[in-house]
Amino acid sequence: VITIDPHTHYVGMLSIPRDLRVVIPDQGTGKMDAAFSFGWQGNFGGSTPLANAAGLSIATVEKNFGIHIDHYAWVGLDGFVKVINTANGVDIDATHPIADNAYPNDVNTADHFGYKRLYIAPGPQHMYGIQALEYVRTRHADLVGDFGRSARQQQVLSQLKTKLDTPSIITKLPELANDLGDTVKTDMSIQDIVNFMGFARNIDTTKLDRVILSPPYSAPASDTTGDFLPNCTLIAPKIAQMFAIGNNANCISTASIAPGNTAVAANQTSTHTFN
Repeated sequence: VITIDPHTHYVGMLSIPRDLRVVIPDQGTGKMDAAFSFGWQGNFGGSTPLANAAGLSIATVEKNFGIHIDHYAWVGLDGFVKVINTANGVDIDATHPIADNAYPNDVNTADHFGYKRLYIAPGPQHMYGIQALEYVRTRHADLVGDFGRSARQQQVLSQLKTKLDTPSIITKLPELANDLGDTVKTDMSIQDIVNFMGFARNIDTTKLDRVILSPPYSAPASDTTGDFLPNCTLIAPKIAQMFAIGNNANCISTASIAPGNTAVAANQTSTHTFN
């Protein structure tokens, strides 16, 4: 979730882990990424499965954290590769080696269920589309699990901003949007995107406020789900500051709610509001 203040040029990047246990509207509790899956399969006011999935994901973020989301963008794997290649690659400093023995080998291949062994060496390097995708997607070998992947995703987004900060890229935006086709979906217009890119040119990437809801903002659940539970005492005030929403900042504690229990989620949820 990215928040932008055009007056102060403040930009915050909040990463909500896929395994964070949240209350999903009308679906009980579950992992954050389950909201997209439930939305895809249901009818939540959207015109397409993707719009429904994005809609329920947005509603889940708003319900659990009090964050209003104005726009969404969904980027498919092929789209990510094309965007990185259009930017002529990104410069990344990998902080540690990554060895993944079960990386999904499902891009540019007919076998969408294949796997391969992946190795990324540590240190500064220039990554093009496929390698950048591997860097942000692998999650089996990071020292801090999925939280490490969130950090790598934020790292690549910051570097991508730097590479896209050229007038030549902005003039090619309509052409790029056409090339991306079904690999990128958003409710923003081309003009909205041009406006955002124009604003982004004046952002100092060294001053981005980055937060990942990893420990201490969350902790492993004491069960076999693999879920992480939000630490609302820390999350609510950070969201209030980051999104400038004051008392509207919210955090639902899911520690005592069993996954999938709709009745309990509706009736026994405790809410932490920052004052």
